[in-house]
Amino acid sequence: MKGKIAAVILAGGAVGFTLFSGWYGLSTPLVMASQSVEEKAAQAPAPGADEKGLLAAINRKEQEVIEREGELLKKEERLNVIKRDIEARLAELKKVHQDIESLVKKINEADDERFKKIVKIYESMSPEEAASRIEGLDKEMAVMILSSMSERKAAKILGLVDVRKSVELSRDFRIKK
Repeated sequence: MKGKIAAVILAGGAVGFTLFSGWYGLSTPLVMASQSVEEKAAQAPAPGADEKGLLAAINRKEQEVIEREGELLKKEERLNVIKRDIEARLAELKKVHQDIESLVKKINEADDERFKKIVKIYESMSPEEAASRIEGLDKEMAVMILSSMSERKAAKILGLVDVRKSVELSRDFRIKK
């Protein structure tokens, strides 16, 4: 019996010491462990409320991301349609440009042929007749015709043209070459 009383006294002393030391910040690891579990339990949020709020916020953000992705896909598709339209128009413009270039080439070739015929006509005329007609032409056309003729024929014609007109044509002829 004495052993039981001694055990109770010792246990009471230990509890008393623990309580005493706890009051003054001298906590034992056992008391600290029990306090930290209790404090953590008190500080921890209610398991259902905050998790539901977080899940709801995550779901809202996920929905926004899905909506934005859908909008971006629509915009991307519109841009692709516009790109294809631009590429088609560009191809069409290139074809039109090629057609115009070929027409201009044909026109230039026809003009060259007509010009060569005019030069032949002036070369086949007598120098007196060609000179009188050259005097009636504008300077640019007269220089073009004279510059395309053989030098002998052009010299004979210029010799019969009015002196002032001949000087002007000679100056322009020099610049032309």
